[in-house]
Amino acid sequence: MLEVELLAPARDLEIGTAAIDCGADSVYIAAPKYGARSSAGNSFDHIKRLCSYAHKYRAKIYLTLNTILYDNELKEAEYFMWKAYDAGVDALIVQDLGILKMNRPPIPLFASTQTDIRTPEKAALLESLGFERLILARELSLKQIREIRRAVNCQLESFVHGALCVCYSGQCYLSQYLTGRSANRGECAQPCRSDYTLVNDKGEVLVKDFPLLSLKDMDRSENLEALIDAGITSFKIEGRLKGASYVKNIVKKYDNALNALIEKRRGKGEEIRRISLGESTSSFTPDSSKTFTRGTTPFNLEGKRGDWASGAAAKAVGEFIGEIESVKTNAKGFITFSYKGDKKINNGDGLCFISKRGEILGQRASSCSGSFVELFTHRLEIQKGDKIYRNYDALFEKELEKPVRRVINIPLDLTLSPKGISVSCDFFKEPLFFDIEGDTPQNREKAEDIIKSQIGKSALHFKFKVRKIEGEIRFYKTAALNAIRNSLADALEREIVALHNRERTVTVKGAPSEKEMAFASEEWRKKAPSDYRLNCSNRLSCSLYKELGVDSPAPAFELEPPKGAELMRTKYCIRHQLGLCPNDGGKLYLLNGKNRLALEFDCAKCEMVIKAL
Repeated sequence: MLEVELLAPARDLEIGTAAIDCGADSVYIAAPKYGARSSAGNSFDHIKRLCSYAHKYRAKIYLTLNTILYDNELKEAEYFMWKAYDAGVDALIVQDLGILKMNRPPIPLFASTQTDIRTPEKAALLESLGFERLILARELSLKQIREIRRAVNCQLESFVHGALCVCYSGQCYLSQYLTGRSANRGECAQPCRSDYTLVNDKGEVLVKDFPLLSLKDMDRSENLEALIDAGITSFKIEGRLKGASYVKNIVKKYDNALNALIEKRRGKGEEIRRISLGESTSSFTPDSSKTFTRGTTPFNLEGKRGDWASGAAAKAVGEFIGEIESVKTNAKGFITFSYKGDKKINNGDGLCFISKRGEILGQRASSCSGSFVELFTHRLEIQKGDKIYRNYDALFEKELEKPVRRVINIPLDLTLSPKGISVSCDFFKEPLFFDIEGDTPQNREKAEDIIKSQIGKSALHFKFKVRKIEGEIRFYKTAALNAIRNSLADALEREIVALHNRERTVTVKGAPSEKEMAFASEEWRKKAPSDYRLNCSNRLSCSLYKELGVDSPAPAFELEPPKGAELMRTKYCIRHQLGLCPNDGGKLYLLNGKNRLALEFDCAKCEMVIKAL
């Protein structure tokens, strides 16, 4: 049976818990440091509490230890690995290959997307070094994913939703170059969302002050079946900096989509199941357009170029509402506008206006009446024809605040005897016996209904259903049946957590053996995109690269940036996006303040390169 996983982001304990409640099979979260999002660290006490909660549903918690490490951080990073293991973490997501040479706890390692997995050879290399899961580059097509699936036996994970880095992850040095904040150190300043001016080698301005490197967000909710068929079993949602409403909304959307897909395949005689237990029910209907979005794209899955650029919306503009029909100043001195569109604007909604010139303005709706909306401002330059978007839906946010319940449905078989009740279910090797006295019932059917209704209720996060009753029906007091139900819930929770812990105990080898390194070295020599730069930032990673046959691994960009370095390589192409491809071969440059960046175009690979000058 194929097992699949919905993997959700968590900035903190609260959001991680909400993700589990909304149907996530697993959650990835950072420790206090080294988590590739410097502002999303968590204490190990909170991580332990999240693990305890998740394991009740057999859901898993993965720790992001996925920055490159400096020599003075190796000891602390090793300590963090052991702390994570003691807290109950189920796997570590890592970028720095120096970790392979550390003293590690018996916990699986997943190769972060920061390791830039684009080829079957690179995938085989990482699998040979001991990684149990590979988190693939976002840019891969279904064809490329299938090729990697044929090359390895380990698990494959793919991003399915969230913000898109314009560069291959782990290979972007633009933030470090422009601001001194390294993406590989969890400190990305997101320069791809900044405005740039595009000029040619004649000094002519082609585009002025526009977020030319900003991509739409990924949405592959319609592509889950194709990804499963290509070999993906873990579906990852991006967003460890996002709030609870975003995570709840998107997790529930993909929880519903996966469940529908599983039912569809079951109808064809195929069995697919989720790795965790329980069904999540919510009062809201998920709608990804109502929380943070820059517009969406499935992004290169078919290996074809599309409209990937976010346009002027480097920040979220939200769902499209309509267009302004009229604008005036009311008696209170505030702006009132009317609009045409099918969607209703409500008091408190956050609105975004995009002018015909591409300017983006924002304001909350103060008072709404039909198609007329008052804004609590008199300083907003909007006019007829401007497009209206909603990036904060006040009513939807209230719905998201309501509790979401996740319940594990447990069918029970009961055997009644004069000595008590034996209860069997799929989680117990042997039936549980409860010593309970009963009387001969005056009405047998009514006594049976009481047994089913009292035991077949919710307790903790379980919903029991009596499937079968054997033996002589007796009349039992309600309090006694309730006590059985509560005892069952306690015993089941202990058994599920114990089962999870037994499966969590794995044998993890230390540093790769000479034979493994010899195989890996062979894969290394044939693996590479030639443009792959080693993030060699400490003595352990440099030592490993040398064992792989790299004679003189260059220091990481963060330690020693080379002159004229390649700062970014991307499947996105400005020349193609602007309709300038093919052209006469003239050079193009990006200007950002005092910074001047050269654009090069590797048309054989259909890639754009940004270089320092």
